[in-house]
Amino acid sequence: MHSATRLFVMAAVLTLAATGCQSRQSKIDTFQKEYDQAEAQFRKDCNEEFLKVPPTLSPKCADEDKAAKEAWSKLQSERTRQ
Repeated sequence: MHSATRLFVMAAVLTLAATGCQSRQSKIDTFQKEYDQAEAQFRKDCNEEFLKVPPTLSPKCADEDKAAKEAWSKLQSERTRQ
Protein backbone atom coordinates (compact mmCIF):
# COMPACT_ATOMS: atom_id res chain seq x y z
CA MET A 1 0.00 0.00 0.00
CA HIS A 2 2.84 2.38 0.81
CA SER A 3 4.50 1.94 -2.60
CA ALA A 4 1.20 2.68 -4.38
CA THR A 5 0.93 5.99 -2.55
CA ARG A 6 4.52 6.82 -3.39
CA LEU A 7 3.88 6.01 -7.06
CA PHE A 8 0.79 8.21 -7.10
CA VAL A 9 2.65 11.14 -5.54
CA MET A 10 5.51 10.80 -8.05
CA ALA A 11 3.05 10.70 -10.96
CA ALA A 12 1.28 13.80 -9.65
CA VAL A 13 4.57 15.70 -9.27
CA LEU A 14 5.70 14.77 -12.78
CA THR A 15 2.35 15.79 -14.24
CA LEU A 16 2.46 19.18 -12.51
CA ALA A 17 6.06 19.74 -13.61
CA ALA A 18 5.24 18.94 -17.23
CA THR A 19 2.23 21.25 -17.15
CA GLY A 20 4.37 24.07 -15.74
CA CYS A 21 6.96 23.66 -18.49
CA GLN A 22 4.33 23.75 -21.19
CA SER A 23 2.85 26.87 -19.65
CA ARG A 24 6.26 28.58 -19.61
CA GLN A 25 6.95 27.65 -23.24
CA SER A 26 3.51 28.93 -24.13
CA LYS A 27 4.36 32.29 -22.51
CA ILE A 28 7.65 32.45 -24.39
CA ASP A 29 5.88 31.71 -27.67
CA THR A 30 3.29 34.41 -26.96
CA PHE A 31 5.95 36.99 -26.08
CA GLN A 32 7.96 36.05 -29.19
CA LYS A 33 4.90 36.56 -31.38
CA GLU A 34 4.15 39.89 -29.67
CA TYR A 35 7.73 41.07 -30.22
CA ASP A 36 7.78 39.93 -33.85
CA GLN A 37 4.57 41.83 -34.57
CA ALA A 38 5.73 45.01 -32.81
CA GLU A 39 9.11 44.95 -34.55
CA ALA A 40 7.54 44.32 -37.96
CA GLN A 41 5.10 47.20 -37.45
CA PHE A 42 7.95 49.52 -36.45
CA ARG A 43 10.02 48.53 -39.48
CA LYS A 44 7.04 48.97 -41.80
CA ASP A 45 6.00 52.39 -40.47
CA CYS A 46 9.27 53.92 -39.35
CA ASN A 47 12.14 52.51 -41.39
CA GLU A 48 12.68 55.72 -43.36
CA GLU A 49 12.62 57.91 -40.25
CA PHE A 50 15.05 55.63 -38.44
CA LEU A 51 17.56 55.74 -41.30
CA LYS A 52 17.76 59.56 -41.40
CA VAL A 53 20.95 61.19 -40.17
CA PRO A 54 20.48 62.01 -37.35
CA PRO A 55 17.61 59.61 -36.72
CA THR A 56 14.44 61.48 -35.79
CA LEU A 57 11.32 59.60 -34.82
CA SER A 58 7.80 60.93 -34.95
CA PRO A 59 5.70 60.43 -31.80
CA LYS A 60 3.95 57.47 -33.48
CA CYS A 61 7.27 55.80 -34.31
CA ALA A 62 8.64 56.54 -30.85
CA ASP A 63 5.61 54.78 -29.35
CA GLU A 64 6.06 51.81 -31.69
CA ASP A 65 9.76 51.64 -30.81
CA LYS A 66 8.89 51.68 -27.12
CA ALA A 67 6.32 48.89 -27.62
CA ALA A 68 8.87 46.76 -29.48
CA LYS A 69 11.47 47.30 -26.75
CA GLU A 70 8.96 46.41 -24.01
CA ALA A 71 7.96 43.24 -25.88
CA TRP A 72 11.65 42.32 -26.24
CA SER A 73 12.20 42.94 -22.54
CA LYS A 74 9.27 40.67 -21.57
CA LEU A 75 10.51 37.97 -23.92
CA GLN A 76 14.05 38.07 -22.55
CA SER A 77 12.80 38.14 -18.98
CA GLU A 78 10.69 35.02 -19.53
CA ARG A 79 13.52 33.22 -21.34
CA THR A 80 15.98 33.81 -18.50
CA ARG A 81 13.48 32.98 -15.74
CA GLN A 82 14.13 29.64 -14.10
